[in-house]
Order: sequence, then C-alpha cells, then structure tokens
Amino acid sequence: MIAVAVAALSGLAYGASDFSGALASKESDSVLVTAAMQVVSLIALGLVLVVFPSGQLTLEDMAWGAAAGLGAALGLTTFYRALALGPMSTAASITALCSASIPVMYGLVLGVVPGALTLVGIGLAVPAAVLVSVGGVALHAMSPDIPLRERIGAKRGTNQTRVLSVLAGFGFAWFFVALSKTSDDAGLYPLLGARAASLTVLGLILSFRGLWAPVGRAVWWPILLAGLLDLVANSSYLFALEGDNFTWVAALSSLYPVSTVLLARVILKEHLAPLQLVGLSMAAGALVFVAIGQ
Repeated sequence: MIAVAVAALSGLAYGASDFSGALASKESDSVLVTAAMQVVSLIALGLVLVVFPSGQLTLEDMAWGAAAGLGAALGLTTFYRALALGPMSTAASITALCSASIPVMYGLVLGVVPGALTLVGIGLAVPAAVLVSVGGVALHAMSPDIPLRERIGAKRGTNQTRVLSVLAGFGFAWFFVALSKTSDDAGLYPLLGARAASLTVLGLILSFRGLWAPVGRAVWWPILLAGLLDLVANSSYLFALEGDNFTWVAALSSLYPVSTVLLARVILKEHLAPLQLVGLSMAAGALVFVAIGQ
C-alpha cells in the first residue's frame, strides 16, 4: 500500500512540476526554463544526498541514470516543439499514450505480470492519461471555414506534430524504463547521472539555437517550484520500484496529466471538458484497483 501511495505521489508531482514549468514558459523560452528547472533539481538533489546520504554509488547505476536523462531531454524538447506546432490535443494525447503504454508493455513482455485487479487498474490508467491530456482542445485547423491552402499547411504541421509526439512519448517512456534498471540499493544516485546527461543535451540545444539569456526574477518562483517537484517525483518513482512493481508503478506515474489539469482548473480557472472528467474518473478507478490488488 505504501508503494502505491508513493507511485501516485510520483505522478502527482510530475504533473505539478509540468504545470509550474508551463507557467514559467509563458514568460521565457521553454528550453531555457527546462534547463533552469533541472539545475534547481540538481542542486536540491545534491543537498539531499549530503544531508541524508543513502544508497551505493556505482558506475552501472550512474550509466542507467544518464540513459534516463537522455530520454528526459528527448521527451521534453520534442514535446514542447510538438505543442508549439499543434494541434495541442494531438501532441498531448499521442505523447500520453506512448509514455503510458510503452513501459507497461515492456514490463509485461519481461514477465512482470501483476494480479488481476492490478491489471484492471493498469488498463484504466493508460486511457485515463490520454483522455485527461486530450481535454477539450478542438482541431480548429481542420475547420471547413479555413481556406484550403491553410488547411493543407495545417495538415502537414499535424503530421510533424505526430512524429514529434511519438518521439516525446518514447523519450518519457525510456526515462521510466531506464530508471527501473537501476539497483534497489542505488538510492538517489542514478538521478545525478540523469541530470548530468539531460543538462548536457539541453545546454547544447541552447548554445546551438543561441537561446542563452537571463531568466526574469518573476519567473524564478515557478522554476524553483518545478525543480523541487521534479526531484520529489523522481525520488518517489525510484522508491516505489521494489521487486516486480515496475509495471503498475510506471502506469501510476504516467497519470501526471491529472494534477496538471486539476491545478489549471483551480489556479487558472480553466473549465474541464467532458472527456477530461471521464479521464479523471478512470484515473481514480485505476488507483483504487491497484491499491486493492496490492
């Protein structure tokens, strides 16, 4: 039961971190915000490891952590680009589907098959993430009122969005899978490798695109919050991975769109679309079934 709660906390923290990062990205470049957020997360991780040293630092665990960091960098950069190209509903739903289903299928292929009730919860979690993500965003570019030339251009953009969204989903899925390959006694040390790898990639992107710039003082608050929540999410995910828990832990962690949508509803007063309400109900059902199954 504790592992279920920690896995659910991981998903909630991921979503809250995304929400904070999205707020900051309204004022600064998203890649710059992501890099700054991960610097905050890295500093906080270093302080935690100094004050509460735990786990064993091994080269293999650091390597898997670095591999996870590369997946995170791929997922973040391609996902933000997909959202920019739009339609956002296409980007969000495809990314959510890939990031939720791939780790689950990977675990099942490896023979990590949980009990019947837990499988029901997993079966609810994957479509729940998609429904909450797709929300009520309409495909305005496909409206018949828009000129044919613009509709053709939008269609090409949609195809590119699909490709980028699949890449983003694979990146996030690989992050979950790679971290699951670390040893049980590694503690939080794999996250050092993850942050080093992702920050290296993001730094190269910022340098190549010439996006290095000071971050506004007002933007630092959501960046700080996003970085701290990111550390909470990653730490919770690692702690929830015990024995054969990977399949359902990955499924619950992939419910991160839930907290993003709820925060947007509470703070930004955004309305919930019918599909999102269905997705939220399915997410709640997924948590119940997994908890009972464990």
